[in-house]
Amino acid sequence: MTFGIVPVKDLSKAKDRLSSVLPQKHRTTLAYAMLEDVLTALKSSKLLDRIFIVTMDSHAIEIAKSMEIEIILETEQNGESSSVDFAAEKCKEMGADSILVIPGDTPLIRSDDIDFILEKEAKLSSPVVIMVPARDEMGTNAILRKPPDIIASRFGQDSYKKHINEAKMKNVPCKTYRNPRMALDIDEPQDLEEFVSQKSDTKTYKELINLGIFNSDTDATS
Repeated sequence: MTFGIVPVKDLSKAKDRLSSVLPQKHRTTLAYAMLEDVLTALKSSKLLDRIFIVTMDSHAIEIAKSMEIEIILETEQNGESSSVDFAAEKCKEMGADSILVIPGDTPLIRSDDIDFILEKEAKLSSPVVIMVPARDEMGTNAILRKPPDIIASRFGQDSYKKHINEAKMKNVPCKTYRNPRMALDIDEPQDLEEFVSQKSDTKTYKELINLGIFNSDTDATS
């Protein structure tokens, strides 16, 4: 069985690098909208067996419950890597053969993007790691680990290369696939501009219009 995992930190303090263009209350609203888009894509996957968020964030928990997404509740958070490895352990105990970790800030992701990775996994024997890097080839915007604990998480600065190196040290085959929708995570103002230019049918795009962040006719960010 393959479980989908979305790690969610305290989103009331989310997206510091967007502070030059958005106040905190708008950044938090944006973060929750992106989370909903990611969970919607996961929920629509035909190949995932179960879907979880791992979090302490009370509003994220409310969103997950409303979408019938399962919750791995943390009692403390020590970074994304710690959260993912905690979830991986729990998922393995629940019978997962593999986990697919997706960040909550990739709102363009679609269910067929997820199922593409799982179709590739089905053709590969264990152990294996499959990744989709961020646009800058530094971040890790999707990582499948089969089995769930085959490598340790190395999220943070330059995580894509760190995950590759971790797999090499463990002699685990590592496959990379590039996907422009999954590659776009919204961290910087230029990411926001690129996202807006896509005019996607997402909650995130609609929320940005509702907040008055840009004009849907001109696409001019404020």
